[in-house]
Amino acid sequence: MTTTANPTYVIIGAGRVASHFTHYFNLLKLPFNNWSRAQDPAGKDLSTLVQGDVRVLLAIKDSAIEEFVSMHPCLHGKLCLHLSGHLSTPLAYGAHPLFTFGSDLYELSAYQHIPFILETGGPSFETLLPGLKNQHYTIDKSLKPLYHSLCVLSGNFSCLLWQKFFSELEKTLHLPKEVAFSYLQQIANNLQKDSESALTGPLVRGDKVTIATNLKALEGDPFQGVYQAFVDMYEKTKQK
Repeated sequence: MTTTANPTYVIIGAGRVASHFTHYFNLLKLPFNNWSRAQDPAGKDLSTLVQGDVRVLLAIKDSAIEEFVSMHPCLHGKLCLHLSGHLSTPLAYGAHPLFTFGSDLYELSAYQHIPFILETGGPSFETLLPGLKNQHYTIDKSLKPLYHSLCVLSGNFSCLLWQKFFSELEKTLHLPKEVAFSYLQQIANNLQKDSESALTGPLVRGDKVTIATNLKALEGDPFQGVYQAFVDMYEKTKQK
């Protein structure tokens, strides 16, 4: 596997993450091609795109990565990397962008501030993603499932809580969801400034009466179990 100073990227995929990376590379004016099964279901053009020194960026769902590389001999011997936070495979190197990719594309500065988490013992960031200047860190492959579970807990699951709040504000309380935006922003600010002291409310105060009232108000709502689970978790962590 030979490398050059300015390889071409081949971004595999047509989903949201692929769209963001094609946009990022466009903003940086990095050379790349984009390929997807939808564009070329027979896979005929892929072998042409991966000629020479390329970086094959697998922006496809985690469960499809190993099968995709195995089924395309033209990728064998090429420097392939995937963006999965939990997968470790000998078929491609891992480079997980610790970020969230929404439906709208971002400005260049947002992409440049994305940290990448690499696998210890693999090629350098400069080798995997030449042309990018993002911060990068490494973790052992064995820790990736734990790392990714924490990403999901903090990012995806907290999003579900805020979606619930916004929905209830509008549908039940007849308030605009924007009324909670400053609350959300301050929580984020407090977490970034001092995460250890950012938690407020009845859990911290030990206010069991308010907690009981909250739980009763959520009777019949699936989020009652979520609230109770957080109460139980908080009590257990205090005992450690």
